[in-house]
Amino acid sequence: MSVEAVSWALNDAPDVPPACLAVLIGLANHAHANGRAAYPSQERLAHYARKSTRSVRTDLATLGRLGIIRRGDQRHVAYLPTDRRPVVWDLAMERRRTVPGSLDPFAEPQPGRPTEVPEPVDNRPEADFPPVATGRKHSVERPEADFPTDRKQASYKPSLNHKEPSFRASAGESSPKINGKKTFTPRALTGAALPVQRDAEQCPRHRGSSAHNCGPCRSEALAGGR
Repeated sequence: MSVEAVSWALNDAPDVPPACLAVLIGLANHAHANGRAAYPSQERLAHYARKSTRSVRTDLATLGRLGIIRRGDQRHVAYLPTDRRPVVWDLAMERRRTVPGSLDPFAEPQPGRPTEVPEPVDNRPEADFPPVATGRKHSVERPEADFPTDRKQASYKPSLNHKEPSFRASAGESSPKINGKKTFTPRALTGAALPVQRDAEQCPRHRGSSAHNCGPCRSEALAGGR
């Protein structure tokens, strides 16, 4: 693809019939920068121009008769089979048409400084809002000080009144006496020690047992009745 050849076909190629312009641009798309050695197939040109191959052959003949294209060096397609060799065309890029005066400023760059683009003008009125007066200073380090609340702030310091929970020996714990003997229950079976309810009535003989439902007293009563 040659940008120079396509630009010539669009802007400078003279006496191009409008019906043949698409075929000429298709040839320029395959030509070198000097406009030579363009050999697309007629099927390819028909695909570009949305025409039949018969119409493409007619357009090529018209462009050749007007001197816009001419046959080039056919050795460029010598490597192809004889029955599949397209015709090599050269574009007559030395021929140029006169550019209309209304398009002349846009066709060639103008000398001198470019026209300065004026800056956009903002016609919106400037908004002037007075600052809001506050009676306290805002703190950056402690933003929560600006919003007083009744709740006490959480402290990350350890409490002096905090007491660690007490646990009995890990090996086991003692159970109430049964028949005057102290029993030993493994901790794995009993779990953590439950707090003793001080307000409930206890058995006067066996501390830790309820006065109305004392297990050791029932065991002694059953042993005495035997």
